Formats: sequence, C-alpha cells, structure tokens
Amino acid sequence: MVEYGITIRIIRKQKGITLKELADGVCSVSFLSKFERGDSDITLGLMTKILEKLMMNFDEFLYIHHDFQPDKLEQFFKSAGSAYLNRDVKHLKQLKSEQLKKGQQYGVETYHYNALLIEVYESLVDAEYQGEDVQETDIRLLADYLFRVEVWGYYELMLYNGTLLLLEADMVIMLSRTAYEKSARFRGYPKIHDAITAVLFNTIIYLCGPVNRFHEAFTYQNEFSEFISYLEEVAIPESNLVDRVHILQLKGTYEIRTGNKEEGIVKMKKAIQLLRNLDSTKLAHNIEEYLLLIE
Repeated sequence: MVEYGITIRIIRKQKGITLKELADGVCSVSFLSKFERGDSDITLGLMTKILEKLMMNFDEFLYIHHDFQPDKLEQFFKSAGSAYLNRDVKHLKQLKSEQLKKGQQYGVETYHYNALLIEVYESLVDAEYQGEDVQETDIRLLADYLFRVEVWGYYELMLYNGTLLLLEADMVIMLSRTAYEKSARFRGYPKIHDAITAVLFNTIIYLCGPVNRFHEAFTYQNEFSEFISYLEEVAIPESNLVDRVHILQLKGTYEIRTGNKEEGIVKMKKAIQLLRNLDSTKLAHNIEEYLLLIE
C-alpha cells in the first residue's frame, strides 16, 4: 500500500486536514508522514481507520487513486465489451494476448478465463476466426469454474454475463439460479446489484427466445416467472425508472409469447410511452422496432 500514501496526502490537503489531525488516534505523525511520502507501508487496519477519518470508503479512494478511472477489473470488462460492440477484432486480439501473458506470468487461472471470454467475443465478430468450437469447449471451462465458486462477486457475475447467451438453456437456468443465490451477500453493493440485475435481465431475454421462434410453444413459463420474481426481489429502486420500464417490457413480451397478444402489446406500448416521457427516445425506438417484429 506504499503507493497509496501520495493519494492520501492529496485527499487530506483537499479536505483541509493537517497531518496531526489525521494521525490523531490512528498512528504517529511521523509514521503518517512517511506513508504519505511513500517511504513506509501500512496495514489494512490502519488504512481503514485513516479512510474513516477522511469520511471516505475504499471504492471512492481507489477511484481517486486511479486518477478518476474505474479499477483495472472494471476497465477490463468495459474494454472487452466496447471492443465487442464495435466489432474491433484487433483490440480483442490485443486484450486476449495480454490476459494470456498475465496468466503465464502469475499462474492465476482467472486470466485464462478472461482470455476465453474474449475469445467468445472474437468468434462472434471475426469472420476469419479460426479457433476451436468455443461453445463446446471453452464455455464449458467457464461454467465449471462458476459452479465451483462458493461466493459470486463482481468478477463472476460479469464473466458469466458475457457468455450467458451462448450457453444451452438448461445450463443458463442452473447458472443464473447459482448467480442469484451465491451473490446474495453482496447485493447491497451498487456495482454487484447492477451486475446481478443485468444477469437476470439477460436470462429472461434468453428464455423468451429469438423473434423467429415466437410461433413455437413457450416451454419456459415457470422459469420466466421465477426470474422475474428474482428481479422484483432484488428490489430495483423506484429511482431506477429505466430498469422498471424494462421489466414492464419483458412482461409484455411474455404475454405475447404465451398467446395473450393484445395484453402484451398494451404493456409494451405503455413501456414505450414511459420512455418517451423520460426523453429516452432511443430506448423507446428500440422497443418499437422489437414490437413490430413480434406482433
């Protein structure tokens, strides 16, 4: 934690707190001075007490420490997701190479899973992709890892969310249940809350199936209701209107999918109007386009 001292000094001065005031009841002034200069390390316990006196949590501190950028793990997922959405094969290959090198350097298996996640993205956007069948081999490795993890945090949720749509339905149902159950203790943490919400949304979308199969019998009615109940239990706050409208849209899709077309269209049109009232015109347009395809 030596390098954290410089950031602590910056924050302390910005808050107008002296060395003596911050050190009082925590450590000696000389020790704190050495830490701020980068000449001494510090224990986690002392670091926690210093942050408490600064009225700051670790997340906020790390955000400042990383020059107001997300932490490295969050940056990785954002970078991989952006490269995938932009079909940037070159960037995906670069990210995969970096993760493989780190895996070899540190001997940590999760870097290999990161590389597999990127390979999945690469296989979807690169017309010249020559890799193995990731759905049958690499995805299975990811699933095996996720099943054996006892507690799911941000990493596991994001890793799963990036590959969920490529799994077989039975595997998705089992892993999404696992994700919901094993992330329970972290749900009060906003980043985890958002990640599990995304997993549940994607699970429900997956269960509804592609538009060209809406004429087929819907075999996942019980599972649909189960994951909708999980979403509602996660308790999306009233202030998060877009996600609440998204749930309404999914319920409308379900009605159409199960033959209650008129009721489903009413719900989806209500969702569209609510988004327009919020000036979320792009999201409203996306639902309109989707509704035209499934009506």
